[in-house]
Amino acid sequence: MEEIRDCKGRLACKGNAATGFVEAIYKGQKTRTTLPVGETFTIEREGVVTKVIRISTTAFKIESYACAA
Repeated sequence: MEEIRDCKGRLACKGNAATGFVEAIYKGQKTRTTLPVGETFTIEREGVVTKVIRISTTAFKIESYACAA
C-alpha cells in the first residue's frame, strides 16, 4: 500500500489503487473503505482537508488544502 500525505506532508492514509482499498488510522481509530474507480474518500483532520480520488486501477489523485480559520 502506498502512503498518501496531506498538503503539510503528514500521513493522511494508505491506499492500494489496484484494489481501491483505503485505510486511515488516527489516534487508534481505523477507517477502511474500498473505492470504485471515480469515487472519492475525504479526510478532514486538524484544519486540513484531503480528498483521495481513485482515477484508475493504477493511480489515486490527491487534493489537499488547509481550511481558512
